[in-house]
This record gives sequence, C-alpha cells and structure tokens, in this order.
Amino acid sequence: MLELRTRGRDIVRRLELGEKMALTYRGKRVGLLTPDPESEKAPIPADDPLHAFVEMAEPMGGLSNEELDQFLYGADLR
Repeated sequence: MLELRTRGRDIVRRLELGEKMALTYRGKRVGLLTPDPESEKAPIPADDPLHAFVEMAEPMGGLSNEELDQFLYGADLR
C-alpha cells in the first residue's frame, strides 16, 4: 500500500505495460492489480527501447532534439 501511495504513477505505467502486481497490506496479500483486459492498448513489452527514450534526452543523456529525431524517424525533419 505504501508503494501504491508514493509511486502510483509508476505503478499505473507498469500496468499499462501488461504487468500484474500483488497488493499487500501489513505483509499479507489482499489483492491483485492487473491490466484492464478491455483496454484498447496492446501491452508494450518491458524491453521496448522507447521506454528508456526519455533518459537519452538532454540533459540526462545528452542527445539533442535533432539527434532524437534522427534516432526515431531516421531523417532530418527540418
């Protein structure tokens, strides 16, 4: 429950990726969080390189917007 309260956005993202998670309270399992089976989105594999895309951008990874465009689209969009 503590992790759900403090990292809710990350947990929702993981559900969108198709991950299932146990919900525990005081060390005991009380439920299961699962992706919505009727969701229109297909689960994105956890190893998809675009999940780490934000980390490659300036200032963290140092790639400029132009370099990111080249990486994503394979061409200069100017």
